[in-house]
Amino acid sequence: MSVKQDQATLLQKCAAMFAFTLYLWSPICWAATVYIAFRSWWYAVPVLMYLVYINGPGLNTITSFTFPTGLKRASIWKVMASYFPVQLHKTAELSSNDRYIFAMHPHGVLSLHAWCSFCTEASGFTQQFPGIDLHVGTLKWNFKCPLVRELMLALGLIDVSKSTLLKVLKKPGRAVALAVGGAEESLLSRPRTLDLVLKKRQGFIRIALQTGAAVVPVLVFGENDVWKAHHVKEGRLHSIQEAVKRATGFTIPLAHGRGFFYGPVGLLPFKESINVVVGEPLHVEQYNGTSSVNSLPHTELQSAVHVTRSLCTGDMKSEGAVQLVSKYHQQYIQKLQALYDAHKDVFFCNRVSDLRLVK
Repeated sequence: MSVKQDQATLLQKCAAMFAFTLYLWSPICWAATVYIAFRSWWYAVPVLMYLVYINGPGLNTITSFTFPTGLKRASIWKVMASYFPVQLHKTAELSSNDRYIFAMHPHGVLSLHAWCSFCTEASGFTQQFPGIDLHVGTLKWNFKCPLVRELMLALGLIDVSKSTLLKVLKKPGRAVALAVGGAEESLLSRPRTLDLVLKKRQGFIRIALQTGAAVVPVLVFGENDVWKAHHVKEGRLHSIQEAVKRATGFTIPLAHGRGFFYGPVGLLPFKESINVVVGEPLHVEQYNGTSSVNSLPHTELQSAVHVTRSLCTGDMKSEGAVQLVSKYHQQYIQKLQALYDAHKDVFFCNRVSDLRLVK
């Protein structure tokens, strides 16, 4: 191997390790903030003012999109993507006049595919889907963490609260990307498997109904292969994982990668191909009750008006809304299964089990 190849490989490894350290920034930044604040009153006052700002008025920056996002095009992301490598595959055209919810499966241990395909321009998202303003969803506490908040904003990330998602998807041409299975699905990560938490996850369908956004299935082949996760049986460690998940909304599975230079065990992700396949969108008609009112006879119109008003205010607990959510949820599962069947023999030849919806 030439010197240039050695240098390129080393750079790729450093970029891949950088992706891992992103998940350590929160505790590191909080520790640094506390340390600085307690050094002197001269430091404590501005630090306190900053913390008050990011946990108050600063939260409005999430949906105002006034923060510069040039970091998305930084070279480090392309170097990171080339390590595995990560490739983005488009199977259908998406109009820039519509709204979209990209539902990503699986979550994986650290969702490395999201950094390379949707958070940044490492895989050329804007070239493949021009005119679509995509924002990846993450936990709200990330925007309340010192310095991590600025990183999230510089990459165009948003929090996954209902109010934020509804606000972002008001404008045509916008899209959000969500890891639907969440932290619970990360605990199911196993090499050469695709076990998903989807049966009980219907919140993204409700958001689609309220905004009229089309739901785009995204299957990631290889995400579960870049780390070797270990199943934790019932016991103290499993209880700790569950407690952390309930308290913070996330958890870290017991997993390892390879050594940075030598050795089978380390923190460097395994060099496995990650193929992100973007499927055909499931178009969802905005739930406002208009069509049902127009089809009713005159004698039933007056009572239907009351129903329509409740729908327009976002009442997703009505019987009609529940039925629609269930209907579109089943249609989405069918689309996801069809996407898997179409690509499993291309990108998932080494599987030990097929796609399974376990929860």
